[in-house]
Amino acid sequence: MAEHTTAFDRRKFIKGAAVATAGTMALGCVGAAGADDTVALSAETVNNGSWAFEVAPDPVSEDQIAQTYEADVIVIGAGVSGLVCAASATEEGADVILFAASSTPVSRGGSNHGIGTKMHERLGITDYTKDTISGMFKRELARNGYLVDQKKWWRWANNSAPIMNWLIDLMEDAGYTTTMEIGYDDPDGTFTAHPGSHNWVEVCDGVESGARTGENLVMNLLADKVQAQGGTIHYKTVAQYLEREDDNTGRVTSVVALDPDGNYVRYVGRKAVVMATGDFSANQDMMAKYCGWVAPLLQYNEIDYDAAFQFGGLGGGDGQKMGLWVGAAWQRCQPNAPMIDAVGPMPYRQSIADFSGLLLNKKGERYSNEDTIFSYGTYAMMMQPDMTRYGIWDSAYATWFPQWETFGATIVENEGKNFFTPEQYKEQWDANVENGTFVKGDTVEEVLAQLEGLDAEQAAQSVARYNELCAAGYDEDFHKEATLLAPIAEGPFYGCKLTMGPANFLCVTGGLRTNEKMQVCEEDDTPIEGLYNLGIMAGDSYGNCYNFAICGHNLGMNCITLPYLLGKELAEA
Repeated sequence: MAEHTTAFDRRKFIKGAAVATAGTMALGCVGAAGADDTVALSAETVNNGSWAFEVAPDPVSEDQIAQTYEADVIVIGAGVSGLVCAASATEEGADVILFAASSTPVSRGGSNHGIGTKMHERLGITDYTKDTISGMFKRELARNGYLVDQKKWWRWANNSAPIMNWLIDLMEDAGYTTTMEIGYDDPDGTFTAHPGSHNWVEVCDGVESGARTGENLVMNLLADKVQAQGGTIHYKTVAQYLEREDDNTGRVTSVVALDPDGNYVRYVGRKAVVMATGDFSANQDMMAKYCGWVAPLLQYNEIDYDAAFQFGGLGGGDGQKMGLWVGAAWQRCQPNAPMIDAVGPMPYRQSIADFSGLLLNKKGERYSNEDTIFSYGTYAMMMQPDMTRYGIWDSAYATWFPQWETFGATIVENEGKNFFTPEQYKEQWDANVENGTFVKGDTVEEVLAQLEGLDAEQAAQSVARYNELCAAGYDEDFHKEATLLAPIAEGPFYGCKLTMGPANFLCVTGGLRTNEKMQVCEEDDTPIEGLYNLGIMAGDSYGNCYNFAICGHNLGMNCITLPYLLGKELAEA
């Protein structure tokens, strides 16, 4: 056969291949032998190729720069991390300009974790401090395979209390009430977590805002604080590329952006350029390279810089790309950890718990110990055919626990919020039957027959086996905690089907190589002078999964504590 070569265009390859397996295919060879259009890949050809996002744009000419702005610190992005950094720096007298692609401050979270804060003191929680968390940290580090930068974690832990107290004071001085999300009480202690996720509420016309909306209060207050302290904010301004001296070997001095009128402008940071531009989950090529295994959960919407909670893909990786173009290294741990969960809509007993009744796959087989939380149970589900699971439970399940929590359930001055009684929760189940989310039947068989795609015959056998284990009080198959062995025996019975999709994917974590002081680093870990990044884009904060066992960890660490410290350090430099 005559030898021939084909130019390797990775972008076209990814689009022509199944993106879900792109990361796997890149490690071997693909294609049918003998096909004229086949491109054979090897480690050498893959490593020598370039993705479209890795190719820097040509810089614009000087005569195209309509205006130059200069400040001690340039911050890119009006999310929590960028605003906290700007507020901290201006508080110390630094000259700061923050610009953002969004038209307003944008909140993309709602849980702010702190350790040993004044809120803990108010609630009488005295055993959750920087001196008591070693065991919890070890468990979470192990779940991440220890593939994280521990320096970030411990720097956060050691500084969390005074910095969260700073934010509490700001919010309460403005008239808002501090709340704390309820912790998690695991029967066998594996996932037990103290309350630590802070938020703020206001009451307007009798309606209380909370974890889902309270972050907007933080954002707006921080933006006002930055400007009151002499800082400047420019909205609807999109960063294009960084400028680094000496052919990308020296200091990062500035960033070129497009202003609202479509003009090129330059922002010069005398001390620093700080990127806080969000994740890269809406960039198909970046996700194929760095987190290809979650491709079935992505929908690649057009980038909306004003989007808050947007599932299925959010950010375009603007900051990550700009960093790569000036020589930044990617984080060590790959693939990057996504934030995913499959909690709802099945009934779960505590805020961060997963459904702890009987779970089956499409084959009608039980596949796991159901006693998990958030994403950990989700990963087990993603291992099943079509990433689909079925929950089965009975009427008595509502009384198995004295109270039921909703996501974001909070504590306000020792008063629990957002609880459901068993009776209220059953009413919610029936409402879900009416809207088609749940199915209901007088017999288990009737429920199983209504669950589309389920092998009802095998499922009936699995239910019978599960009931045997419940009667014995010992789960010899998967060893679930005995207190969670609720039988499926009292009708009417309920069921629910859940298939993973875009609604279960929020964002992807990490990106550029980043040290504990938020400096962006080269391949040999040398910091790039003048360049920093914050928030969810900080590399090696998470290993193979986002640790929902510390609710609000990313906001508490990468978006509040470490940005606050950076702002202070830059002001003092």
